[in-house]
Amino acid sequence: MKYEAEFSSYKNWLDGQEKSKHTKEKNMRDVEKFRKFCKKNLETVTKQDVQSYKEYLIVNKYKPSSINSYIISLNNFLKFMNKDSVRVKTLKIQGRASLNNVLTEQEYAALLTTAKNRKNKRLYYLIRTITSSGIRIGELQYITSDMLENGKAFVHIKGKMREIIISRQLCQELLEYCEEQGISGVIFHGKKNNTLIDKAYIWREMKTLAKEAGVPEEKVHAHNFRHFFAKQFMAEYHDIVDLADILGHTSIETTRIYTRTSRQEKQERINALNL
Repeated sequence: MKYEAEFSSYKNWLDGQEKSKHTKEKNMRDVEKFRKFCKKNLETVTKQDVQSYKEYLIVNKYKPSSINSYIISLNNFLKFMNKDSVRVKTLKIQGRASLNNVLTEQEYAALLTTAKNRKNKRLYYLIRTITSSGIRIGELQYITSDMLENGKAFVHIKGKMREIIISRQLCQELLEYCEEQGISGVIFHGKKNNTLIDKAYIWREMKTLAKEAGVPEEKVHAHNFRHFFAKQFMAEYHDIVDLADILGHTSIETTRIYTRTSRQEKQERINALNL
């Protein structure tokens, strides 16, 4: 019962931190994962317990990024429990100089053509919207029929306010799409007009689209379209400060990740030097 009370208090504390629903749910799952591993009252957890958990994740070949994610969630909970002394450090991961699975312009064009040729054009416009604005998939809920009149919407997430801007051309196309489909409110809605379409459904549809278009499935996911936007923006304007504002990044260092090229692109540039 004590654990249940602690867990409930932690959930309430997370609510007060203005975390997204997804982040809160993940934090709770990650703490529960540790509890099952530890098999003891969390009040009596020692640093050795936490270190053993970290070693367990390493030995069982979890991805370094996943290990760090679990550790961050657990450290967050331990901080809430006033047990800072038992927290452990995350793994040091060397930054990659290149990115894998970056969409090429040809692959993006193939995906758009295939999506546009479908009877239902929703996925086509969904991909266009992400790629034309650089928004996160969860921010699609702010793309409504009302905001198309001026092409702007304000997003309030994690205590931060930022502006989303949609191009005039896309706004016009989306207005026509909404009129054809009788859509009002959230354009990419689920069963209810005011709720966003299920993310798992979007993921499945993108994988199916990838097969149809002959594009590697691992390249076709919502975040990769955001990355594609960032690459195109930088290639055209070379303004990382403006890009950071558009993507909603607090730190430009985060934005730099989106500007890295793939290994193939680096190879082609080196070949082109002809030295």
